[in-house]
Amino acid sequence: MMSFADKLRAWMPLHENGVSRAVHFVGAYLFIFSLSAPLSLLRVSVGGVELSAAHALMAAVVLYAVSLEWTAGLLMALPLVPTLALAEAVARLPGATVAITAVAVMVVRFALVVGAHVVFEKKTHGLSLGGPQLFLIEPVYLLTLALFGLGLKRELHARVTAGGPGPAPLTS
Repeated sequence: MMSFADKLRAWMPLHENGVSRAVHFVGAYLFIFSLSAPLSLLRVSVGGVELSAAHALMAAVVLYAVSLEWTAGLLMALPLVPTLALAEAVARLPGATVAITAVAVMVVRFALVVGAHVVFEKKTHGLSLGGPQLFLIEPVYLLTLALFGLGLKRELHARVTAGGPGPAPLTS
């Protein structure tokens, strides 16, 4: 099993451009929104609190993100609050509207991210960096690079750079 340092080392050379990185950051939340809107329709009352399958998705994403890198994982969790709120608001619309919105946002997300790779990176990687779960937690990678740029997470940075070429520049 690859460590987070190994995964980050493989991810960095394919995401060197600042615009592409920003698109990936936003794209992760668009992906999560697209899943959360229809999942918000599946609701259950637990101890008088209404929960949805979207809450379970958010919890799973946060737990996985924190397990990769706790600081970046917690920072990544912050934008999930408005993402969930927006998904639940969309879920109150008629069912067909929820589905159309979720699919449309997903299409836009993939067009933006693939476009960013082709236009700004001049390369693409498909699912070679870990599969679809990467779409959910890519901000952890981006936020970890930001932490490196601030001089934080030096031990992790050393592990990332020790196993291969140095990290990609934080800006392009």
